[in-house]
Amino acid sequence: MVSLVGSYLIYQKTHHASAVALIIVFSNVPALFLPTVATKLAHRWGGPKDYVAIWGAYYFLSLIPFVLDLTGHLSATNLLAWFLLEGIVQGLVTPAAGLVRTILAPPEIAAEFNGSVTRTISLATVIGILAAGGALALVGPGWIFLFVGLSGAPLVLAVVPLISATSTATAGPPPRFSQARAVQRENPEIRAAFRFALVIFLLSGYAVTLPSIADGIGHRAIILSSLQAAAVVGGLFVVVGVRFIHRRTTWINVQRACVAIIAAAVLYLGWVALRDHPPHWYLITAMVAIIPLGFALNLDSSILNAAVQVATPSESRASVLTAFALVPMIALPLSEVVISGMSDLVSVSFSLMVLGGVTLLLVILPRHASVRTAFSALDDEHLFPEEALDGAITIGRIEDAGQAIADQVVGPEIPFLDERER
Repeated sequence: MVSLVGSYLIYQKTHHASAVALIIVFSNVPALFLPTVATKLAHRWGGPKDYVAIWGAYYFLSLIPFVLDLTGHLSATNLLAWFLLEGIVQGLVTPAAGLVRTILAPPEIAAEFNGSVTRTISLATVIGILAAGGALALVGPGWIFLFVGLSGAPLVLAVVPLISATSTATAGPPPRFSQARAVQRENPEIRAAFRFALVIFLLSGYAVTLPSIADGIGHRAIILSSLQAAAVVGGLFVVVGVRFIHRRTTWINVQRACVAIIAAAVLYLGWVALRDHPPHWYLITAMVAIIPLGFALNLDSSILNAAVQVATPSESRASVLTAFALVPMIALPLSEVVISGMSDLVSVSFSLMVLGGVTLLLVILPRHASVRTAFSALDDEHLFPEEALDGAITIGRIEDAGQAIADQVVGPEIPFLDERER
């Protein structure tokens, strides 16, 4: 709802895509200067307490635009200043969500759990965006911000039980944010996940063009809300996608497929924006391009989140998750500033064509063997937890210990028959 209202109001007041890009800049860039503080807070308080305290403050500050609207001061400048304030608060809580998800989901179901989270967030986002499109015309933007502030209470209260259920790990020196870089050097699979995430969030910057596309169709907020909703509808099918893909192919192939879908969808969207179409046809064809684009971005993001959570050593989890949370905060502002700048200087169609062409090159270029090898370690079938086995040496005793035997552990990839049988 905040995304819809913010982008709609700022574009209508300025008619510049670059002004819309400032939303993501102000919301994300402050976090780049706060990773050390965020890591120390997560270590001192623990993920659940960190989440409750700072996200509680975030939702309380959502009442500020409501007050500004009541007093007649909800200008584009003041709204961007509020996004900057919210960005500072979010910068303090970057590792909390990842830590909470790690507590809730054991490694063997991390991919499925993150897929379920993505589906839930996507469903809520679709409902929120569509509701905001109608509510904006009926009640105005201020009351939407009031609702957003109040609706944060159940989200925060849902995590409160985890504070007492989990202990806060304060033993030993607090982790340093610089440890994240060392972990990446020592774990090629984590390094590969970071690189893929950077690419995915750079491509996500296409969303800055949606207000311009919506304005070309009509001047009603519901048009923009329909386009933004289409961008997250694909996330509803992420769980189905993860379950279908699991054990049928490797995640490196999924990465390549996702990038290919993104390239085709962005190029098609650029072609749609290039031509002069009737409004209804324009809206429908734009949504046809955006839905698979959103699915590919959400699927890839869900897989990468699970990969980092599983592959990160527990003693470095706070610093690595903080660093991983910073990836979109670097990539999205950079991407949206560049794409919006091209849109203002040339056209929306030109910027989308350039983005789609660059993405297509990523699909065509050959994959480096080192990246392919590293990323294969993130496949569930390659992860074989050895804790709690109590010295079990047979398949039966391993399964009795509650562990799952991956197909590749006992399958034909073991070259010698004697080794395979043993």
